[in-house]
Amino acid sequence: MRVLVTGARMWYAINTIRLLAECGHEVFAADSSKLSGGLYSRYLKGKFIYPSVSENGKAFVRFVMEKIEEMEIDVLCPTFEEGFVLSKHLDMLDGRVKMIVPSYEHIGLLHDKFFMTNYARSLGISVPRTTLLENFEPTNSSFPVVIKPRNLRSAEGVSRVNSQDEFIRYSKNLDGDKYLVQEWKNPYQICTMGLAYNGQLIGNVIYHNLREYPESGGIGTCRISIECEEVLCNVKKIVSDLNYSGFISMDFLHDRNSNRYYLVDVNPRMSPGLLVAYTSGVDMVSAYIDLVIKNEVIRLSPLEIGNGTYTTAMEIGWFFSTLFKGKFGNLKGFFRSRKKLKDDSWDVRDPAPFFVMLVSMLYTAIFGPLKGGQTKSFSLGATCDIESLDEEEDFNEKRQVV
Repeated sequence: MRVLVTGARMWYAINTIRLLAECGHEVFAADSSKLSGGLYSRYLKGKFIYPSVSENGKAFVRFVMEKIEEMEIDVLCPTFEEGFVLSKHLDMLDGRVKMIVPSYEHIGLLHDKFFMTNYARSLGISVPRTTLLENFEPTNSSFPVVIKPRNLRSAEGVSRVNSQDEFIRYSKNLDGDKYLVQEWKNPYQICTMGLAYNGQLIGNVIYHNLREYPESGGIGTCRISIECEEVLCNVKKIVSDLNYSGFISMDFLHDRNSNRYYLVDVNPRMSPGLLVAYTSGVDMVSAYIDLVIKNEVIRLSPLEIGNGTYTTAMEIGWFFSTLFKGKFGNLKGFFRSRKKLKDDSWDVRDPAPFFVMLVSMLYTAIFGPLKGGQTKSFSLGATCDIESLDEEEDFNEKRQVV
């Protein structure tokens, strides 16, 4: 089977490439950035650079479509937000390649934190009190609160505001319709990643981030699988209610005082939980290929908790980011915490992706703040703004009419 993995800068794309190769598939990879670790894997049969996902959705899809025909690709496996664009333009790929992505309607609902929060509440899932920034009244509210964008990722643009005066200063230049205000919850984060098909959760992993990049909160760099029936039930609720298909990842905050889990984010795509699941006995990569090819539900093995992963390249980025900011106390126990966990970026048989990713992480740790933030710098050209994608479609339709 010839499989194309897109979003190759993501470390879980590197994991996907290696796992596919172990199963005997011919693997190809692509991304919009040359500094993408997955492009340098020794297991690849081919690779290419595609246009920026963020700037022109149709141009990206057309280019990928040409490469799919040229390389005779059988299965397409999106790993990041390029999957949103592919879902939007699914008709262009119909009959040319096999893949499973969430419907664009589901992506729009779940990726928008305001829509998602209201939807989850309607299902009886606990969520923090949430309102649009334009409707928030600070004089009648208690602090601290969290201000966050509706449509970004990896804690990008999220800020804690501790007082009314600070709120007024911080929010005065923000678009009130594009930002949310949420009640503050202690940031003890529980994450999930699952694979669903026609409303059934085929496999799922629940894990806790021991560290995140940047260190103030964002992408997990060290993780361990746990068991939590309440969180699992909430994942199943959403998957079943939407008749959802594809990868799906969720973030919850655990309030230890009330012992409740509050859903704060849903990503309709892969996440770093991919290899956490694999080390815990749940192979979602093989399951994805089987679903695409055989078009049938295949139940995965039960999860073995207490396993986990760390991403060395991102851990080094976390280390230097923490060091440069003078937060020396956070470095305590750094090395001890990774015992018995699997490195999901280093492979002695396939070392090049590790070094490329390390360079990328160090670059974003040092220069990222000059480009809008560490996370934003890392994902430049790989993200999909749903609102802009819809506007692009409307513009093209109007131009055709004229």
